[in-house]
Amino acid sequence: MPTSNYPKSSRFDLYSNLALAQGALNSPSALQGWLCGYVATGARLNKEQWLKESASYLDLQEPWPDANKMPILAFYQDELKQIQAEEMDYTLLLPGEDEDFTVRMQAFSDWSKGFLDGFGASGRVNEKDLDDEVVEVLRHYDAFSYGIEEDEIDEDGEKLFTELVEHARVTALFLFYHFNQKKQEPKLH
Repeated sequence: MPTSNYPKSSRFDLYSNLALAQGALNSPSALQGWLCGYVATGARLNKEQWLKESASYLDLQEPWPDANKMPILAFYQDELKQIQAEEMDYTLLLPGEDEDFTVRMQAFSDWSKGFLDGFGASGRVNEKDLDDEVVEVLRHYDAFSYGIEEDEIDEDGEKLFTELVEHARVTALFLFYHFNQKKQEPKLH
């Protein structure tokens, strides 16, 4: 079941329902963040690994049932295709604007924490591979994972939220391209 044609809010609802039906304790935003962080390091998963890792990260009590394997496998393929696209139109899987701000902020926090978890879970990046720009981005994600407290939200909260989401989107692409570029071999002349 290809899902790339769904608007993001509909995809969020689709994967929320899928995860909730399985008793998931993490959100689809967290799962997308995990996957994005994982593949950003250059790591990839085969079908069996993805089914196992996604079930584990969502904290499912049992493995994916056969009826839900195709949608969760499509999730992997769609996300990988989107982050690799030349158009650079990768977007975070968050609830729609019609949802309460605190719900959307929590999903964004979940995505940020998920990214850090996936980035670390890949085991592909050593501390020596972390230049100053990469460290700064990871620090931002750490800060984002704590969210914005309700009493810190003012009339500009929506604008700030939009800017944070855009910053996370662009920096996720930066990290993906940073660690996924093929190393150029020196050419002999």
